[in-house]
Amino acid sequence: MKNLFYSLFILLLSVSLTYGGCGSCNVSNQKVMTPSGNFVTKIGEKGAVNGLVLASCGMCNFGMKNKRGCSLAIQINDIAYDVKGTDIDDHGDSHAKNGFCNAIRVAQVNGKINKNIFKADSFVIQNK
Repeated sequence: MKNLFYSLFILLLSVSLTYGGCGSCNVSNQKVMTPSGNFVTKIGEKGAVNGLVLASCGMCNFGMKNKRGCSLAIQINDIAYDVKGTDIDDHGDSHAKNGFCNAIRVAQVNGKINKNIFKADSFVIQNK
């Protein structure tokens, strides 16, 4: 009986780690509505990106199912890219009402995309 209990516990723990996110996010499957503006629509030569992009939590708002938890991502032409060089919580509490897990924000960025990862030289959230 004791072995059955431990086996069941390990099974439940494995499933929760495999399929669970951070636990406090409401993951949305809705398509993101792109606001009008002068947004980056093409990735430049050698992966260069300079301009306005959508920024949010990749797992919660951009449907990046390969992520195990919340992480910062940008979106260009409906394709999401992980962001390195700045962290999701460097721009405030990601789980606050207007945080990246609950809102899609606009950011002025400069950097390069390499192997589907955006390496930010600058990342500035735009105020309304």
